Amino acid sequence: MRPRLQVIFLGITSLLLYLFLTKISNEFNWGEGYADRPILTYLGIYFSLSLLFFAVCSILFKQSNDRFIFWTMIAFGLLFRFSILPAQQIQEDDVYRYLWDGKVFSNNINPFEYSPAEVHEFKELRIQNPETYYEIYNERNEHELEQLAELKWESPTSLKFLERVNHPSVPTIYPPMAQYVFRAVHFFQPDSILAMRVAFLVFDVLVMLFIVGILGKLGLNKNMSGVYFWCPLIIKETLNSTHLDIIGISFLCGSIYFLLHNRHTLATFFLALGFLGKLYPAILFPLYIQACFRHYREAEGNPWRIPILNALFFVGIIILGYVPFMGIGLQMFDGLKAYSLYWQSNDSIFASLLFIFKNLLGDLNGITVLSSSLPVFLSKLTVVCILTGVLIWLLLKNTSLINDPQIFLKQFFILMALVFLLSPIQNPWYLCWVVPFLCLFPNRSWILLTGLVGLYYLDFYFDYQEIQSWSQWIPWVEYLPFYILLVWDFRNKKRALAAGKSNEIS
Repeated sequence: MRPRLQVIFLGITSLLLYLFLTKISNEFNWGEGYADRPILTYLGIYFSLSLLFFAVCSILFKQSNDRFIFWTMIAFGLLFRFSILPAQQIQEDDVYRYLWDGKVFSNNINPFEYSPAEVHEFKELRIQNPETYYEIYNERNEHELEQLAELKWESPTSLKFLERVNHPSVPTIYPPMAQYVFRAVHFFQPDSILAMRVAFLVFDVLVMLFIVGILGKLGLNKNMSGVYFWCPLIIKETLNSTHLDIIGISFLCGSIYFLLHNRHTLATFFLALGFLGKLYPAILFPLYIQACFRHYREAEGNPWRIPILNALFFVGIIILGYVPFMGIGLQMFDGLKAYSLYWQSNDSIFASLLFIFKNLLGDLNGITVLSSSLPVFLSKLTVVCILTGVLIWLLLKNTSLINDPQIFLKQFFILMALVFLLSPIQNPWYLCWVVPFLCLFPNRSWILLTGLVGLYYLDFYFDYQEIQSWSQWIPWVEYLPFYILLVWDFRNKKRALAAGKSNEIS
């Protein structure tokens, strides 16, 4: 079968599966029938979509630029997205926090100040323990909590969605750019999951446009953008799970696009917005400054002026983003603090580090350092040291963006991939940050992981069926094939390079 017909066949089959996914999503009713949820059916659909995605990737690897295939992928990618937009949430509920944050911020109340639990409980506390109540809250707090209580009851949907917010005792963790997006969505359509998804779809399409632009600038096959646009992980986690990562991803891709065009100030601006969307891109900033320095060293006599100004610009944009929330001081980071200290989920390398330190320390495990147990603290310190060491190594390599743009961007890929692999929280939607780089560096193991990471949802099935003891094996099945293939491909590449050098010498 010709490649064009293969892509059409794979697209039609995938579209039917997305429609089926939308149909079965109606059985995932919040708070109801957990044991009866068709999680295994969902996983069967997701893995089938992943296999079709792998088949498309194999076609793209072998096929040069083909306008018909490119526009076919665009058309089907949009159809996949439109087909899943009306679907019910499948095992995810973060969107309810987004909608509440947007409501709070739209009413000129700081979304970082009050947890949903406070809105539920402040009146009871005022009646039962007024002394404690007035020690905690002043007149402004009382007025704002009364206003939030009214917003809670303004409609049945508002009440229902607030009661569905997870971790209600923790204030929001989502950074300023996300809050501005939530506020904009509330302005157009309050309490609407569909409106939030449409907003995320806009960012999703922007990512696609930036990827196409990046591929064009590098002289690479634009059809490789299909690795992003057809990826089931991106579609499910962005437009069904409705996770906000797409906001930061779009700004990161925009910053890379402008960096390749030597628009360093604009690239810095977009990188700062990406940081304000989700904090991950901050690790790339030193490489941006290095690229800026090298560019202006060749272009003018003083190579330090623009890099220093861009660094100040980066910090300034971040400060401006936080200005509307600074009235409560460091309290605005309470949710982020709780998240960074206590959350751990679906991890691989971090879990291994934690296991090693727990066994090495023995009786010292009970020691607490910076609100974390000693094994957790040492595991996090190890992660920071690894990331810092790799960043310094990449900086010392001094790769030129001008002479070797692909090699330079591969450094971004390495860092973002390590951020995911070393994190104590490896939720599937965090992997979405790596997917745009797979259009430039189509690594088999990482493409495989976009499918395997779906096993994360198997943990819910084991929990609902009360066989939690099986959950401990999920990360092994999820990550072991990935690591084996990653090492295998790395060894084969080293051998190929060694053979090439040997042939050159002979």
